[in-house]
Amino acid sequence: MEEITAKPLDSNTPRLANGFKIVQNRAYQRIQKIRPKKLTAPVNDEMGYKKLFTKFEEAFLAQDIKALGECLSPAFQWRLPNGDVVYGQKEALEEMERRFAMPNGPKFSKSIWRFEGTTVLQSYEVEYLGADGRWRPSKGFDLYEIGDGLITLKDAYWKMIP
Repeated sequence: MEEITAKPLDSNTPRLANGFKIVQNRAYQRIQKIRPKKLTAPVNDEMGYKKLFTKFEEAFLAQDIKALGECLSPAFQWRLPNGDVVYGQKEALEEMERRFAMPNGPKFSKSIWRFEGTTVLQSYEVEYLGADGRWRPSKGFDLYEIGDGLITLKDAYWKMIP
């Protein structure tokens, strides 16, 4: 019967128990300069719609007219709670800018978004200054439509409480 003995190592290279050599791959450790790039998702699925509305809400809260314009279609329609309709992206941005400049403009909070295909529903709370000079709490609901990766419609409803 022949005895099995361990073979002497032919180098100082570390080995596994089965005798395989451990080879280190240091290629991954090279430093690479990667230019930052915005991650974009096409606005043709729910994830893209959510990104569009995240950008829209952030721009609205920051009162960033340029970023808001990037979210709106040139053929954008905004149906206001009082029955007025604003037609066109440029006109809507002008109206938003006018509202942002109002010292006693409405205050929005507790926004919740729901996505169903290209329709987006938003519910929120709003406070507005009543004719008597007192702040009034209210509930709001907006219906949005998306077309070609941009917001094409905002239909806004508020429960006006006297």
